[in-house]
Amino acid sequence: MKWIGLAFLVVGALLAVDHRNWFVPVVIGLIFLGYWYFTEREPEEVPPDESDYLHRDEKPTKLQESSTSFDLPDFAPFLKRLSSQVMGGYTAKVIDHLAGLASTMKHEQERSLEYEAVFRGQRCPLNICLFKDDAEEITIYFHTPKPLADFIDSEIEAFFAERGM
Repeated sequence: MKWIGLAFLVVGALLAVDHRNWFVPVVIGLIFLGYWYFTEREPEEVPPDESDYLHRDEKPTKLQESSTSFDLPDFAPFLKRLSSQVMGGYTAKVIDHLAGLASTMKHEQERSLEYEAVFRGQRCPLNICLFKDDAEEITIYFHTPKPLADFIDSEIEAFFAERGM
């Protein structure tokens, strides 16, 4: 298709030099080239964006689940408690966002969020799923590497022990 379009353009150029009717071959050539360009040409390879390079040398991380349910008034204090050891993408803004989501979610609604956190100096994924069990209770699922999941489990136990639950 590309070569046919180029041939019509060449014919049009030769006719233009000879002062003949060059308009029709040029238009036909442009139509063929347009058709080729939009339907048949190989698309250029899209360069990867910077995020594709972030974890190139890292092996895929196996995630472990840690989960529990909270009454809504206890949810934000627990999230803040985790922030003493979990840093990076797990900021006060994220904690406020999660607490706000929990309070505004409807019954039986689920939300999944993904963050990158730093735990004990290591970057790791922190995937959080919120599920609204009833009007006053939220279930949170953390999907993280084992060391962080173990830490979250220990903090859950300590949080409930401190509050006598």
